Amino acid sequence: MKSALTRALTVFVTAAAVTLAGVGVATAGGPGGSGSSSTTSAAAEVQGLRDQLAARADRGDVPGTQATLARLDPLLSDLSQGKRYTIQAAAKDSAATAQQETEKARKGVDDLATQLQSRQSLPPVSALLNALLQRVLISLSALVNDLLGGLPVPVG
Repeated sequence: MKSALTRALTVFVTAAAVTLAGVGVATAGGPGGSGSSSTTSAAAEVQGLRDQLAARADRGDVPGTQATLARLDPLLSDLSQGKRYTIQAAAKDSAATAQQETEKARKGVDDLATQLQSRQSLPPVSALLNALLQRVLISLSALVNDLLGGLPVPVG
């Protein structure tokens, strides 16, 4: 009797968890269309761009870093303003913070790009890029965490 009750309770708890996991789905509509996109896919896109940004900064790839920051800006704008995704307020705040940090980093990276020729005695470009992007990467990680609602973020 206790075993059957335990199994029934386990099935109920599992069903409730699966149902609650589906609550995080956000409605999204691109320009000129409508569709459905989950916060998980938005988090995956942010995580992918974050990883790409970190890898390019580690390599000292200034043009690649500029390109990734440019790709990140519209996504952060959509998330922070709620234009395309309907997400929780904490995630919107994280997106706004990440967008501000991205703008600051973009200015620094642009300045670095103009100084590449005259920087013989300065630290390596990769060290400077990492320093410029540190706060952006932290903000993006917090945004992914907010979008996933505390679910573990896959590394790789």
